Amino acid sequence: MQKVTSFRALGRADVWCTLAVHPTQPYVLSGCATEIKLWDRNCIQTFEEHSAAIMALKFNPEDTNSFASASHDATIKVWSLDSPKSKYTLFGHRHVVNFLDFFTRDGQQYLISGSWDATAKIWDMDKKECVHTLEHESAVFQVVSHPNLPVLITGTKDGDVHAWSSNDFRLKRIHNFHDSGWVVGLACLVGSGRLVVAHKTGVSLMEIRDEEEQGGSTGSNENSLSATNLEIQS
Repeated sequence: MQKVTSFRALGRADVWCTLAVHPTQPYVLSGCATEIKLWDRNCIQTFEEHSAAIMALKFNPEDTNSFASASHDATIKVWSLDSPKSKYTLFGHRHVVNFLDFFTRDGQQYLISGSWDATAKIWDMDKKECVHTLEHESAVFQVVSHPNLPVLITGTKDGDVHAWSSNDFRLKRIHNFHDSGWVVGLACLVGSGRLVVAHKTGVSLMEIRDEEEQGGSTGSNENSLSATNLEIQS
């Protein structure tokens, strides 16, 4: 492997930065301090409306000309790549918005966001409003929509991984990793039920099974999805 190119997104080296890679085009989004920049080897667009640090960026999988940003200013903004002005802003969190992800239910697109206010919120992208709030015991650092199962996954400061139904937003299961520290990353393996969980002190691999989808439901919503910790490496 060899480096193709490099760039400095911001003059300072002591600030939080986040990245998002376009799914089909040779574009990269960088969020450093309050600036979001779109890169194609060179900076081709700058987006500046957030009043505090950018925490996460995500391209819209159904409209790859748009993306969403989460910020320390407790807001989420939705943007178009061809305009420096945001399309709209989502208000509702009371604290830092740490992460976000898009998902689709019944042909309708939604956004899930996780915050220091110990909630994950579900946003209707057509109505541009919060339609459901998922309560947690501690700050929600990570959120992800499973690509194969009707499941939303959230990771918290306490080290808990929550699995929620993306159909009715009910809690299905909580798996605890308190000894490994807070959850700092979640990634689903496409084509399987496996989930990689990054903690402050290690990495875990979980197996998620939706028994309702497989015809093995026990009749209890909480038991309809099981998660097993396969491995932890410090």
